[in-house]
Amino acid sequence: MKQNIYDDSTFANEYDTMRKEKKGTNANDIIEIPNFRKMVPDVNGKSILDLGCGYGENDKYYKEKGATYVLGIDISKHMIDEANKENKVPGVDFDVLPMEEISTLDKKFDIVISSLAFHYIKDFDKLVKDIYDLLNKDGYLIFSQEHPLITCFNPVENMKKSHIEVDGKYYGVFSDYNRNGERKKDWFDKQVIKYHRSFAYIVNTLIKAGFTIEEISEPVPSEDGIKANPKYINQFDRPYFLIIRVRK
Repeated sequence: MKQNIYDDSTFANEYDTMRKEKKGTNANDIIEIPNFRKMVPDVNGKSILDLGCGYGENDKYYKEKGATYVLGIDISKHMIDEANKENKVPGVDFDVLPMEEISTLDKKFDIVISSLAFHYIKDFDKLVKDIYDLLNKDGYLIFSQEHPLITCFNPVENMKKSHIEVDGKYYGVFSDYNRNGERKKDWFDKQVIKYHRSFAYIVNTLIKAGFTIEEISEPVPSEDGIKANPKYINQFDRPYFLIIRVRK
């Protein structure tokens, strides 16, 4: 069953409010987005597919960087409506389409990107194969997701956080790392389903599909990022994100 939590009106309102109120000081803006964009190759003259595009910020950004065409897809109608309102420019299209159905697309692309969406997908093997088929020769896939050291944690009644803090330093609490599969997390009073995959499983799936691994990042914030939100110095203790670039 495909999960579409962002079309739940209560969840969507809470999420939108959080992103707007914490704009510029949240982990996405300080850590994930700048490091993700460093991993993307030159987009000038390239066509791009964005999987789980959300508000479409990356799509407008890469069109302005010289991409010839960008298609952003998302399972959430709410997200696509917001993307069309905030980031629709000539040469960028948005469409309501789950990642599980990208094999229905009749276009090929030079670059496929995805920001913090793959951990919502149950069948990672199929997704990777579908992406490979949609890429032109020498095409790139760049994606970020929650780090496996984060996704592995399975909350229990007496332990709700995947870390403990001692003298300002974070110490990770890990369990079930080599048990790939479904995880459930309470977020804005809703139960969100995510999928944990070990680092080895992720990398080997990409290799088996035919991709060449080019770069892997477990990003940390810049000095300016730490000034904007000092708590993210904890990323030197345990990472939130994993970013991978592969080539066909």
